[in-house]
Amino acid sequence: MLEPPDSNAMLSLDSLDRTAIAYLTLPLVVFLVSWFEWWVALPLTMCVGYALKSLITAMPRDHGRAPITRLQLAIAIGVGGGWTAFAGAGHVLFANADWYFRDAVLHDLVTARWPVGYGLSDGKETLLRAPLAFYLPAALIGKWAGLLSADRIMGVWTAFGASLFLLQVVSLLRSRATVALLAAGVIVLFSGFDIIGSIISSGPRFLANWNIAQHIEWWASSYQYSSMTTQLFWVPNHALGGWLMIGLMARHSRYSALDALLPLLLVAAALWSPLSAAGAVPFVLLRAYRRLFVERHWSLAHPRVWSPALLVGAVVGAYLMLDPGGIPKGLSVGSGDVSEAVMDLLGIAQFFLLEAGFIGFAVLLIRPSAEVVMALGVLALLPLVRLGPGNDLVMRGSIPSLAVLAVAACLALSSEGTDPRLKRRKLLLLCLLAIGAVTPIQEFARAVMLNAWPMNLQTTLIDANCGSYPPHYVAHLRGQAIQYLLRAPYRLAVGRRQARGCDNPATDLMWRRGLL
Repeated sequence: MLEPPDSNAMLSLDSLDRTAIAYLTLPLVVFLVSWFEWWVALPLTMCVGYALKSLITAMPRDHGRAPITRLQLAIAIGVGGGWTAFAGAGHVLFANADWYFRDAVLHDLVTARWPVGYGLSDGKETLLRAPLAFYLPAALIGKWAGLLSADRIMGVWTAFGASLFLLQVVSLLRSRATVALLAAGVIVLFSGFDIIGSIISSGPRFLANWNIAQHIEWWASSYQYSSMTTQLFWVPNHALGGWLMIGLMARHSRYSALDALLPLLLVAAALWSPLSAAGAVPFVLLRAYRRLFVERHWSLAHPRVWSPALLVGAVVGAYLMLDPGGIPKGLSVGSGDVSEAVMDLLGIAQFFLLEAGFIGFAVLLIRPSAEVVMALGVLALLPLVRLGPGNDLVMRGSIPSLAVLAVAACLALSSEGTDPRLKRRKLLLLCLLAIGAVTPIQEFARAVMLNAWPMNLQTTLIDANCGSYPPHYVAHLRGQAIQYLLRAPYRLAVGRRQARGCDNPATDLMWRRGLL
């Protein structure tokens, strides 16, 4: 008979792990309690509490792991806070165009009762259907402190998440200032070769019009793999959940108390970003295969481990999948024309090598890893499919794999040894990382060169989208079962739009500087 995992026989969770888990799961609890009828929210919240009970009942221990030092903590917080300020969170510095829509979502969550709706569209009730984890803590505080305070809190919340991930990475390395700063620098500047791709795709025209503040990651036209800095600067709501999942698994490579929590953590990560959570699934499955079939820890198959996550996940998944018909989807490879399909595959191969392949292979030369091989496999396959208005599956589903490569690069560069080949391979990896660093440097340049703009305190999501209902944010309720579990949506008034309510200030600033 299967028995539940024995917490005394495995690597326990330390304070950093517990903080990261709390960061990931707190929004899930807020969501369940506030968006569902009480008779649904109560048992689901109890399932979350049961799955996480070890965080409360067991004291944190650091068996088999060096303690986190004050030096590592200071570097992670300092770099994480500065990184987030340049990202535009809280509108301290210039915020990129996506923040205008993010501000609108925050506005709606603060000013309207939950769940938020937008009245009738095509004769059907509408509901804000989006991964809300990033917004909920700030929005909850904003209901008491006001919208402007919520914006500031969301900036602090973003900095907290970025710092947590950096601390996860530096905690894997020796506690030396140079090592920690190098690791933080690799994470912040990690990117593929967008500059080379841009030159290949546009040639003299790109060089003639090049501007250090340009966003150059759409050189492949149909898809992009975003640098770590681009992820934070444009889509922290998608990035942070995937990063922290990878950080947790990186810190627990051996049999660990984390293993029993992964099913629920995947559900929590889906509320941050379902596509990013989907990108983390291969790494969870790889870990499960090792534990169950290689190390023979059959206790992880006990229903007590996965059944709470299954119940909560079914409800969260049903919410996230509401009314998906309006979301574009399909294959990226040409159909019906062999020559077109061949050219598409060659383009995908070029994209993969420039964005991940060369760096990944350089990492494997120094430090072979099944996780890196898995990441390269995922990144090679993602461009074959298309999902979302901006091919979001490629951009967001790649986040965990890119985080794996970034963490692996840090570990590879910190490898010790006197073999001359190791030094040459490290130098090669550093050169490749330096080429990729052009992309995040340009993101930082734009944050410095363009002016900060304030949050619009009146614009709703519908206003920000020029009066239309964006299908990847708003769902029509058509009698789905999940509709009867949710509280009745509040109808937010959206008809009192300012004359220029859908003018995105970030887009306007970039246009004036010739960046679009």
